[in-house]
Amino acid sequence: MPFNERRKKLAELFEKKGKKLDPKTVTIAEQVIVSTPEALRKQFDESVKQGFEGIMVKKREAVYTAGARNFNWVKFKHMGVGKLADTLDCLVMGYYAGQGKRSGFGIGAFLVGVSNKVRPFSAERSDLERFVTVCKIGTGLSDEQWKQLRVTSYELRVKNKPEEYDVPKGLFPDVWIKPQIVVEIAADEITKTPLHTAGLALRFPRLISFRTDKSPREVTTVKEVKKLFKMQNGAII
Repeated sequence: MPFNERRKKLAELFEKKGKKLDPKTVTIAEQVIVSTPEALRKQFDESVKQGFEGIMVKKREAVYTAGARNFNWVKFKHMGVGKLADTLDCLVMGYYAGQGKRSGFGIGAFLVGVSNKVRPFSAERSDLERFVTVCKIGTGLSDEQWKQLRVTSYELRVKNKPEEYDVPKGLFPDVWIKPQIVVEIAADEITKTPLHTAGLALRFPRLISFRTDKSPREVTTVKEVKKLFKMQNGAII
């Protein structure tokens, strides 16, 4: 059923049943129909001014297909440089199986972390080096980058979680990999969160490059992430 018909039926249903609902709890999202790029941009700018991340853009005649990735429904959101003063070098800790188009790649997202070391790295004392999570990345890569990451990660897979990884069970990946792949990650900002073991998370993370010139002992530290967090908005941890 095309979106415009789905929307019409929803409005009719809400007209019949909506009177019994608290408008502060359930309501129909505002809809604005545009026909030019300029009008679309105006709606986007208004949304951002109101504090939203962006808008959902939908083709009125398009049929919804579960799990499909196409341009019938698009998230139009701000992805600018953001507040961060620098990128982060993160360790790839594991990856998640792909769905839809990415099922063919064998990877759909990956988990990255930073170092929680408080003393210089020691090859003899692995307990001095721990890696904590900062984000899960599932967008921003080209098909070739997904394939490259899958091939490299597959060669480093291990059955159990490496001892030096500090990962909450809710974020356990489908496949664990040895601490070897370092990637450069950019993000719009850093936020506090109890979901990641670093206590901080990267918002809108995206892959910049594979840092084949760096080893795991050279990844960004939690201390450095906290410094970036303070620099972006003057917060005190």
